[in-house]
Amino acid sequence: MPLRDAYKLISLAQTCLRSEVMKRIEAKELAAQNSESKVITEKKIIIQEKLEDPGSFTFPCSLGQTVIINSLCNLEASVSIMPLSVAKRLGYEDYKPSKLSLVLADRIIRHPYGLLENLPIRIRHVEVHTNFIVMEMDEELRDLMIL
Repeated sequence: MPLRDAYKLISLAQTCLRSEVMKRIEAKELAAQNSESKVITEKKIIIQEKLEDPGSFTFPCSLGQTVIINSLCNLEASVSIMPLSVAKRLGYEDYKPSKLSLVLADRIIRHPYGLLENLPIRIRHVEVHTNFIVMEMDEELRDLMIL
């Protein structure tokens, strides 16, 4: 039920209060209509200047004492991935076995090497505990992690 109809149901003893509230509602509706029409009449076409490609969204993070320069922040990723070469360089040897199958963006099915659970990742002054899927990757991606 709209607010306007609800206030019409108030008893006659509260007519004074009802009329004040109705005046305020009508004033706000009128102000909203005026601002909408003002926006429509003052609408200008703004053409955004083309900007340069900012590149990939990578940032440094640290895992223990090791700083990883190229950590990719992918907000659409449902898992965090660490290359096997990075995991070995960090000294991790005990991987939790996994029966996961990952379907990558190019539709290739990959099986992870294992899982590393509850690793403390520090990004600036924030420490986040993250689970990583450890995968064998191409050498060119050896220093990249996907968070």
